[in-house]
Amino acid sequence: MNVSKHTSRSALALTLLLLVAGLTAYAAPVAGQARVFFTLPSDGATVTSPVKVTMGAENFIVEPAGQVKAEAGHLHIMVDTNCVAAGKVVPADATHLHYGKGQLEAELVLSPGTHTLCLQAADGAHIALAGAGMTQKITLTVK
Repeated sequence: MNVSKHTSRSALALTLLLLVAGLTAYAAPVAGQARVFFTLPSDGATVTSPVKVTMGAENFIVEPAGQVKAEAGHLHIMVDTNCVAAGKVVPADATHLHYGKGQLEAELVLSPGTHTLCLQAADGAHIALAGAGMTQKITLTVK
């Protein structure tokens, strides 16, 4: 076997492998992971009560509660309490606020001081959804 041809083929194979790896790294992004988030207020904000809250979602359809559909559901805000574990029902009480009509805005009456808000996605049956992006926690200071 000719060493020159073998070296040339190995170099070509390595070049093609690196080219393919590079193209894969820069390929168009695949559909992103679902996530929910507060658009207002931002984490660490100082606000006055009532606090206007706006929420958003990416790769997740926000719709009224009822039917359970893949990649869809509605939002909840937990005030000064932990997010609900994935797979558990989100309770309905003064600290677990339900937006089961598909709302993306809310006004929260909060006392002066520091508060935590957890935005959490749930399916149509109020079951907390799994995934790193299905909750977002922020801290606010109310004057």
